[in-house]
Amino acid sequence: MKSPFFLSLALSLLVLPICAETTGAQSRSVVAMTLTQDEYGGGRIYLPVRFGNVSGTMRLDTGASTTRLRLAPWNKDLPALSQSLSTGASGHESLCEDIEAKNVALKAEQGNDIARGKYEVSRCASSDGDDLLGLDFFDKARFTLDFARREMVFFNAPLGGQTKPFRLIGQERRLLGLGLRAGGVTSVGLFDTGAEICAVDLAFMKKHRKLFMPAKEKAKASEASGKRLSSRLYKIKTLDLGEGRVVRDVYALVYDFGPLRTALGRDTPFILGVNLIGQFTWELDLQNPSAPTWDARGR
Repeated sequence: MKSPFFLSLALSLLVLPICAETTGAQSRSVVAMTLTQDEYGGGRIYLPVRFGNVSGTMRLDTGASTTRLRLAPWNKDLPALSQSLSTGASGHESLCEDIEAKNVALKAEQGNDIARGKYEVSRCASSDGDDLLGLDFFDKARFTLDFARREMVFFNAPLGGQTKPFRLIGQERRLLGLGLRAGGVTSVGLFDTGAEICAVDLAFMKKHRKLFMPAKEKAKASEASGKRLSSRLYKIKTLDLGEGRVVRDVYALVYDFGPLRTALGRDTPFILGVNLIGQFTWELDLQNPSAPTWDARGR
């Protein structure tokens, strides 16, 4: 039985290279992003997706290793290939089925759709959260996340800056981590568009209390699958991603990562959510799975 983690595990799925539908050419394709806002500067990112003849929206989740669907009438008859155990940030486990979907595509408003002919996903009966479009869908792709224009652009021209390597993290070292400095402390954060706001491991906060300011004793929070978790809200005084990319007073949930330490590694006490990611325009180059790179510029 595989054990996918909604943030990090199940990294061994076989997927076909991503392509521009109908032509296969790497022409410019623009996918519209729908953004929600919350009171702490974060939110969710939704993309228009088609599974065969069924169209809808899915939440972009680069912190999820695989795509996860809620059991629904439109997918209930797709045959199961195997079963898998999905574990969330709270430690809650859900038994899911792995299914093979055909003709899965991001629907482009300009250019060709971004599609896979066959794509293996998890179908979870107990999920109360959004349908999550995971990182493996973007295998061998290059794209930008432009929050000012609310666009995801594939095969776009580079931003023009100096690209940097992602830190490959997780048990299979295929999740995307960013090197950073919090105050004077060097650390690593998971690049996670599925997290509405940043998060910090409680153990790290206790060790480096001077880097944080309390904001709220109890905060309402839930993992992407919908499961509630207990947390406190703090502000991170400064986070430095290098080359002048400094953000200040960033809200973050602080809780005991628990099972996340196994999934992400003990050297990754930060989760970088939309309230930080949305302050930049990003270029993500995943064409070489063993050496993915990134660039970012302030909005």
